[in-house]
Amino acid sequence: MAALSSGGCAPSKAKPKPDSDSTDAQSTYAVAEAYMVERKWNKALDRFQMVNTRDREMRAQVHLRMADAYFEKGGVLDIAEAQGRYLSFLNSFPLSDQASYAQFRFAQCLQTQISKPERDQSSTQRAMGEFRKVSELYPNSAWVDEAAAEMRALKDHLSEDAMFKARFYYKRKRFNAAEGRLRDILSANPRWESRPEVLYLLGMAMRIRGQVPDGEAILRQVLDESPESEWGRKAHKVLAKAGALSEQPAAADAG
Repeated sequence: MAALSSGGCAPSKAKPKPDSDSTDAQSTYAVAEAYMVERKWNKALDRFQMVNTRDREMRAQVHLRMADAYFEKGGVLDIAEAQGRYLSFLNSFPLSDQASYAQFRFAQCLQTQISKPERDQSSTQRAMGEFRKVSELYPNSAWVDEAAAEMRALKDHLSEDAMFKARFYYKRKRFNAAEGRLRDILSANPRWESRPEVLYLLGMAMRIRGQVPDGEAILRQVLDESPESEWGRKAHKVLAKAGALSEQPAAADAG
């Protein structure tokens, strides 16, 4: 306004802003990507912030790559920042061909917050739900298999939590509570690597509670599935002592 009033002339036409394919934006982005390759996350972030473009696709890519840089930095506050940026990307660019990747990374951010077994597992459940969305929302995405692998790992983590509690109850002779946890594991994760121990404890808990035939049927299942394991040998010892090795009643449903 001061310039206009002092000059007394009509304002000249404003210069157009650089278009979406401006060389400056492209080159600045390229420098930022070079810093990403070198794992210089802070320098990459600085450069990404300097990218000035009206191109929606490039703005989406910058948004996503800044989230990646924070994720790779890996600090607690960095992961929180990355989590917010991935979610913001999903809300702002839901039709992007990078949406499945952003969803996968968002779930990974939640995965870093899960608690150890024997503690509250709500974060684990939430992370599993977000990984599940990858296949539900983007069934043809290249990230479906990766998300499935992460879900299997989280399922094992939940089984570890349930097993910790089952052992706790078993040692304190609260066999009914132990049995409930053990059956939950067999239902949710039947192929878990610790299945022999789960079956052994379940069979023993049932025997102790008076369900001897069904308990011994489950111990035979341990023996059939894992004869050389620690739990297979223990099951053999219990069955031999009970004189039950020659009996073959129908196995109880153990999940």
